[in-house]
Amino acid sequence: MMIQDIMNKIKDMKGDFQNGNITSEELIERMEDLVHDVEGTDAYNGFGTTMEDDGFYDTPDFTQLVID
Repeated sequence: MMIQDIMNKIKDMKGDFQNGNITSEELIERMEDLVHDVEGTDAYNGFGTTMEDDGFYDTPDFTQLVID
């Protein structure tokens, strides 16, 4: 995707939002789609990343657990 294509899509989104053709929720959805298009990611690829695999779930702390 060329920079001009990206700029045109952003301008279209801005115009649609300012003219009331789309809601803020739809604007965010379009922005997310554009980010995915630019990055080349069509789906979530975060599984197995270092942020998620930090060992947090390996040793749960049950000292604060309250059973009613």
